[in-house]
Amino acid sequence: MKILVIQQKMIGDVLLSSILCNNLKKAYPQARIDYLVYESTTSVLDGNPNIDNIVMFENKHRSSSIELIKLALQIRKEKYDIIIDAYSKLESWIIVLLSGAKRRISYKKPGRNFLYTDNIPFLSFPRTNLGLAIERRLSLLKPLQLPIEVDPYPKLYLTENETRLAETLFKTNGVKENRKTIMISLIGSDESKTYPLDYMAQLVNHIGEHYDVNILFNYFPKQIEQAKMVYDKCSETTKQKIYFDLLGDNLRAFIAIMNGCDMIIGNDGGAINLAKSLNKPAFIIFSPWIEKKIWSTFEDGITQVSVHLKDFLPKPFERLNERSLKDETPRLYQKFVPELFLKQLDQFLDHNLSNNSEISALSISPIRLPLSALIITFNEEKHIEEVLYDIDFADEIVVVDSYSTDNTVALVNAFPKAKLVQHTFVDYSSQRNFAITCAKNPWILFIDADERFTDELKEEVIETIQQPETASAYLFYRIFMFENTKINFSGWQTDKIFRLFKKDKAEYVTERLVHEKLKVNGKVGKLKHKLIHFSYTDYESYKSKMVSYGKLKAKEEYAKGIRPNFYHFYLHPAYKFLYQFIVRLGFLDGKKGLTICYLNALSVYVRYRELEIMNRRK
Repeated sequence: MKILVIQQKMIGDVLLSSILCNNLKKAYPQARIDYLVYESTTSVLDGNPNIDNIVMFENKHRSSSIELIKLALQIRKEKYDIIIDAYSKLESWIIVLLSGAKRRISYKKPGRNFLYTDNIPFLSFPRTNLGLAIERRLSLLKPLQLPIEVDPYPKLYLTENETRLAETLFKTNGVKENRKTIMISLIGSDESKTYPLDYMAQLVNHIGEHYDVNILFNYFPKQIEQAKMVYDKCSETTKQKIYFDLLGDNLRAFIAIMNGCDMIIGNDGGAINLAKSLNKPAFIIFSPWIEKKIWSTFEDGITQVSVHLKDFLPKPFERLNERSLKDETPRLYQKFVPELFLKQLDQFLDHNLSNNSEISALSISPIRLPLSALIITFNEEKHIEEVLYDIDFADEIVVVDSYSTDNTVALVNAFPKAKLVQHTFVDYSSQRNFAITCAKNPWILFIDADERFTDELKEEVIETIQQPETASAYLFYRIFMFENTKINFSGWQTDKIFRLFKKDKAEYVTERLVHEKLKVNGKVGKLKHKLIHFSYTDYESYKSKMVSYGKLKAKEEYAKGIRPNFYHFYLHPAYKFLYQFIVRLGFLDGKKGLTICYLNALSVYVRYRELEIMNRRK
């Protein structure tokens, strides 16, 4: 098998995307794993045993269409079985289009889906502290269903000579061995990603005045004047701790030097990603226009900490899009004074400079969503396991069971996140309202055991509840499946139902015993992606459910004092059938449409037959 991974971007991106190569080699040790990257980024891949060949994307390929096509045709000759495009821009589209690869995987984006055999949803919000930058890349492996536990950690590989070189540099520059060493990521990749130098000088001075440490500056030779500006603004006490000239001649030398440091503090960028790949504690200052949720990787609040102006002053960010933010960055940076986060910096330093602290491995922890997923069940052993895995992204899962007699309870108890509550069933509305009282979070996601999420719908739910402005409740459109076949008509084409709402803004109307009605206090919204409803696998189960619904509806109408007549017994069922079969185009669903329309009409007939029996008993 031959696999090509494409990532034509900067050092940090190339390093993070190398986790694709690492996991592919782990899953397919006999496969050839090639990696297409800019020639200027290859240093971060030196020594990586999981990459068989580096395919160079050179400047000529960007400046000349002919050279780009030549590269694409060379790649075609390699006859790759799989291409994973983590870049997904014009240059990679051309390469993928001409590649001839059988399997082509990338992110799902408008206008380019035809290029790929697998289009993966582009995640909007992270689910763990891995950060979106890593979670998005790992999502590209999902279609392959790798037979391994995926390793999300980027890795750098140093030689013994490189390690010795760094040790020599430290000694010749007189770095004190009895003090811990801090690397300062002094200057970002451009001005819009560089914390104001006056403020950076204040931070460096704060560290030098309060902590007994060695301080190294990370800068390129062409940035020496900016580095001197920071140095000159520091006190004499701090200057004594700064080793200004301790620099590497190239990127590999910097990696070796970083490996000799104890932590890194400063601007987000390639240096931070390199440090994290060496398992170094990092305190990161994000530019106002960079999305923290993407690049804040492995954040645990202890060894991995980041700050963003939005954390302290969220108001300016509510009205600005990414382009506006970038234009406003110089002004916003001026508001990002060091005093906003000095306490956090001190906590980071106190912990990671402590003699008792050990360097802990980067760890994964789920991001808490303010969401409780609720299910009411009775004898749902056929569906319950799958739906529990489906809603595992929620912070809390509560199953309210009405004393099932099958294996439902055991399956729920075996699922670590699920909380089982047993409660006698009276009617659907009462059972749902009871379930809501069991939830601890402000957002409720109500799901039936026979409903399933698409990846796109999961992402939309996660994104929706994290928006600053939201509706009180959201309707979901549903795809109706009957006997595992999609039903396009028969009244189901516009089916929608409340499934997501704020706990304090909605409740089910108790007068409705079936087909529950949610009373919403506030604005109602709709989600664009559809929920899949695997409602009935066979005729008998659907018939049983329709009869059950009919009987519950009879109780509703009995409470209203309704007495059925000729219309209810004969005309109403006939109307129900004709309306769904003809007006709602049930005939286009063929035999299944006929069955659905008939059973819905039967439910109406059962309702009034049962109502008549109840009235006679009275």
